[in-house]
Amino acid sequence: MKKEKKIAFFIILIFGLFTINFAFAQQIREQNITKLHKVSSGSQNYLIKITFPPNYNSSKEYNVLYYLDAWFISDVVTGSYNVLNRCDYVENIVLIGISIEGNEYDFNKQRVMDFTPSKHKMSNKMKALGENGNYPVIKSGAGNNAVLVNSETTGGADIFINFLSGKLFPFVEKKYPNLNNRKGFLGHSLGGLFGAYLLQKKPKLIDDYILISGSLGWNQKEILKEELFKDFKNSTSLKQLFLSYGAAETKLTTIPNDKFNTIIKKLERKNLNYYMKVYEKANHHSILSRAIYDGLLYIYKKK
Repeated sequence: MKKEKKIAFFIILIFGLFTINFAFAQQIREQNITKLHKVSSGSQNYLIKITFPPNYNSSKEYNVLYYLDAWFISDVVTGSYNVLNRCDYVENIVLIGISIEGNEYDFNKQRVMDFTPSKHKMSNKMKALGENGNYPVIKSGAGNNAVLVNSETTGGADIFINFLSGKLFPFVEKKYPNLNNRKGFLGHSLGGLFGAYLLQKKPKLIDDYILISGSLGWNQKEILKEELFKDFKNSTSLKQLFLSYGAAETKLTTIPNDKFNTIIKKLERKNLNYYMKVYEKANHHSILSRAIYDGLLYIYKKK
């Protein structure tokens, strides 16, 4: 009888310890919480996806990463961050994805307009391919969801910058006053082009940049002029920049990104943490998971 009581006691003890450990684990590791907001700019309505880290505390201050094309890459960004955060490799940050409501065509239309610094101009080489005024058609996207890239569908980057600085950032900082620390930016393809342009035009607006396979050859590489980086070079606050592209991408991406890399190094800007990485065998889309993971780790690695 005593033996049976001892066995029962140990069973209860083990069960109790398991329950306590399970409850403790639940307490120290919660799931991410995501909140959606709508913020308008003119006739365009943006869907803002805010993902908080586990155990988010509104009384603490957090750095923020704004990323474009949330309609397309949100799962990759949040998934990569969660892996790094669970491994305790990176600090707690808040992820804010920017996109729109609608279908894939709407998404392509929004990004082609918002992320391009100027109205598209047909290069002389492309014009030479045309006969009797039938110039090559340039599209962004695939199939029926593709959007024509021309002077009417492009050139809205300055308006989009004003939306970020004048509406979105104030909205977020008013709604969540503890999210007014360092701002990060992540952009891919046309989003990477916009990020490079933002770095030139408003160097004080963003602190940390992750630029992936930027379409920096836009309008005959018009933004790849060293004099356009003067304000960025002269700004004194700490900046961080992670630049990448895939070795299997076309020369339209690789050559301009190499030139951008040369310009950044030549600036010899003080107080800049900079890293450039080329991914072997990666193309314009397969690079995403690798570069996003590495970019997050480089920018937000725990000290």
